[in-house]
Amino acid sequence: MNKLIFALVLLLGSISAGAVTYTKPVKVAGGMVKGTVDDGVEIYKGIPFAAPPVGDLRWKAPQPAEPWRGTLICDEFAKAPLQKENARHPKGWKNADEMNPATGEDCLYLNVWAPEKKGDEKLPVMVWIFGGGFHIGGTDDPVYRGDIYAKKGVIMVSIPYRLGVFGYLAHPELSKESGHGSGNYALMDQLAGIKWVKDNIEAFGGDPENITVFGQSAGSRSIQGLICSPLSEGLFQRAIPQSGCAIRTDAKCLPLSENEALGKAFFESIGITNLEQMRAIDGVALQEAYENSAFFPKFRPSVDGYVLREEMMDATKAGRYLDIDYMIGYTKDDVPAANFPVTIGKWAKNQVQDLGRRPVYVYSFDHPQPALPGANETADSFGAKGVVHSAELPYMFGQVKLSMRPMQKEDYELADRMSTYWTNFAKYGNPNGPDGGEWKPYTKENPNVYHLDVK
Repeated sequence: MNKLIFALVLLLGSISAGAVTYTKPVKVAGGMVKGTVDDGVEIYKGIPFAAPPVGDLRWKAPQPAEPWRGTLICDEFAKAPLQKENARHPKGWKNADEMNPATGEDCLYLNVWAPEKKGDEKLPVMVWIFGGGFHIGGTDDPVYRGDIYAKKGVIMVSIPYRLGVFGYLAHPELSKESGHGSGNYALMDQLAGIKWVKDNIEAFGGDPENITVFGQSAGSRSIQGLICSPLSEGLFQRAIPQSGCAIRTDAKCLPLSENEALGKAFFESIGITNLEQMRAIDGVALQEAYENSAFFPKFRPSVDGYVLREEMMDATKAGRYLDIDYMIGYTKDDVPAANFPVTIGKWAKNQVQDLGRRPVYVYSFDHPQPALPGANETADSFGAKGVVHSAELPYMFGQVKLSMRPMQKEDYELADRMSTYWTNFAKYGNPNGPDGGEWKPYTKENPNVYHLDVK
């Protein structure tokens, strides 16, 4: 009998140990939400920030989220944006099972990581925009976790956006319908997500007047679009564009007329000739038709006259972009075709020398990650070896603990330093913190690039 009681106590203890702790309800636009608490961090996954962009809302600016009754339990990642089916299977991560295996058009849900215990002071906010060449990606990627940032006194939010044919398609009928061009729905989604943060983040303990946007690759390129857009005025105060924002002669935005012609030709190639048919086709069928067409992956940001009034490079060189705090950088062997050490250097030089604006903080991430056990790692998809595109992500998010690579003590130390640099920049506009430090800014007199590596 005593053995039975002891066994029951052990069973109840194990159940209790595995029980989920939920946050108190938080009121946001649309209704009440609850997240979970893990190791002192409140985590909210899948908060709707806009209405599902489906049916008649396909290829329209995001609309306000539909109100819900009761309290929405936000403890699982929502579907990632609809994309190529075999594109979202990251290897080498211990937490890949946390990802949502599904993708779909109904994808406009964001995530929040916030400290469980907050003082009276409003916390700085960081808004993450993922990369993926404008055609793949999602907020649930294993490395994009905000728990380390929350533990360092910053609230992190990750926002999704429509991809590919759903996020960037332009068409003469869509331009006529809107009255101000078409395309750039992805950038509109990002703007809507940041606006939601500005309007709702106080409920989580955040400061709506201290928002930093940061993103990598296509996320960084998106940030270049956002800072050049007249619609971004007043939405955020700092930006960290990683491996994307630059002054380049390639990778330019499409003119609206060219993007409209692409959209029209694509739909005509699959026998669709009007807007009603365009919106009636099933989303998965549309994605497959796009992938199998000669137009994949040609849709990207365009000069629509509304979100973007001019080509990003022209706006950048002329100084027609937000005059805010910037930290910008690249990896040592980043995308050879983009030549980021030179093209990001041009961006920094333009900022401080040609335009005479405030200093910026420029970095080069120089540390090669340890190789995956048993992997024969060759050149990446951009033809680079060494410290390749995206190599900095596990470190600046402080998530080397989740990698299956044989990380050493120095990897953990570098990750701790980098996550501190990123959160310090969000807090103070200076990666060193309020009292200065070894990372010197890029100025007209001293064009410093800080090399991030193990010590």
